Amino acid sequence: MQENVLVSIIAIAYNQEKYIRDCLDGFLMQKTNFKFEVLIHDDAATDGTTEIIREYEHKYPDIVKPIYETENQFSKGISIYRAYNIPRISGKYVAVCEGDDYWTDPYKLQKQVDFLEANPDYSLCFHPGEVIYEGYDDRKGYILPTYEYIQNGFTFENLLKYNFIMANSVMYRWGFNDKNILDVYPDGFLPNDWYLHLLHAKLGKIGYINEIMSVYRRNPGGIWSDSRDNIGKLHQKYALKEFKFYDSVYKYITEYSYDYLINVLIPAFKEIHKWLVKYEENDLLKQAFQTYPEYFEKISRDYYLETEKLSKQLTDKENELNSVINKGNVYFSYYRYKLLSKILFGTKRKHYKQKAEIFHNKVRAIRKLGY
Repeated sequence: MQENVLVSIIAIAYNQEKYIRDCLDGFLMQKTNFKFEVLIHDDAATDGTTEIIREYEHKYPDIVKPIYETENQFSKGISIYRAYNIPRISGKYVAVCEGDDYWTDPYKLQKQVDFLEANPDYSLCFHPGEVIYEGYDDRKGYILPTYEYIQNGFTFENLLKYNFIMANSVMYRWGFNDKNILDVYPDGFLPNDWYLHLLHAKLGKIGYINEIMSVYRRNPGGIWSDSRDNIGKLHQKYALKEFKFYDSVYKYITEYSYDYLINVLIPAFKEIHKWLVKYEENDLLKQAFQTYPEYFEKISRDYYLETEKLSKQLTDKENELNSVINKGNVYFSYYRYKLLSKILFGTKRKHYKQKAEIFHNKVRAIRKLGY
C-alpha cells in the first residue's frame, strides 16, 4: 500500500543558481517518520537554476515535483502560489521555502508536525529564523521575530497589523483541501506568504517553537531585499499589488472589519500613496483611484480635515501672538518680535506651515485626478 503524503512543501525559484542547492538540500535532509513532497515552480530561469532542479528531480522523482515554465509568469502578474503550487497540494500540512532560502535543522518538519498533531486547536506554527545579507558589505544579520514582536504576542489581531512570520519558518494545518481556496485567494497581490498566514491564523491559534531552524537571505536579486532602506522604491514598484493585498484581506479575511479598515488599510494606502505622489507616478495613482475609489475618497476627506486642523493651529498661534502685542501697547522692534515669536511657539510656526503645505499638495494631487 502506497504511503500518503503528510507534508507538501511549496517552493518557487527564479535565477537562483547560486542558492538553489542549499534550498533543495535543506528539504532532502529532513528526517521524518512520514512522507513529504517538494512542489517547486521554476519561473523560466535564465541561469543554471532549471538544470539544477532537473538534476534533483532525476535523483528524487518521488519527492521533487517541479513545474518548468518557458515564459516568466510573475512578470505577467500571475501569482505563482495561486496558479501553480496551491492546486497541487495533497498534504495535511504545508511548509514554505523560496529558492534562495534554506532550512538548517534536519528535524524541522518532524518538530512542526509533532506540535500540530499534539495541538489540534492550532492552525499553524512557526519558529525563529536567521536573516543574513549577501552582496551587502555594510549590513549585519539578525533574528526574526524580534524581541518586540515576541513581547506583543503572536495573535491573529497583531498579524493583521504586521507580518511577524518568516515564510520559510511556517507550517500550516492546511485548511483548504475540501474547500476552494481560490474563492478567498484573489490573483495579483503581494505579499503572498502574509496572506496565507492570515488565512490560517483565522482558523485557529498560532504556535511558536523557539528554535532557529532556517535562514532567510537578503540579496540584491530578492523582491523584498531592499525594503528596509528603499521602502519608497518598493512601494513605487509594487503599489498596485500592495493595494490589492490590503483590499483582499479586508474583504476575504476580516470580512469588512471596520477596525481593520480604519487602523490598517487606510494608513497603509496613505503611506503608499505618499510615495507615489513623491515620485509623480500619476498613471499609477489614477489606476489606483479608479480601482479603489471608496478608499481614496476617505483619504481625500482625511487629508482635507487634517489640512484644516493644521491651518487652524497656525491661525490660533498667530492670533495668540497678535493678542500679546496688542495688549502690551508697546513698541516692538523687529528683533523683539522675533524673540516673542520664538518664546510663544518656538520653531513650530515653520513646522505648521510645512505640514499644511504638504497636505495641501496631497489634496491638490487627488483633486487633479478627479476627486
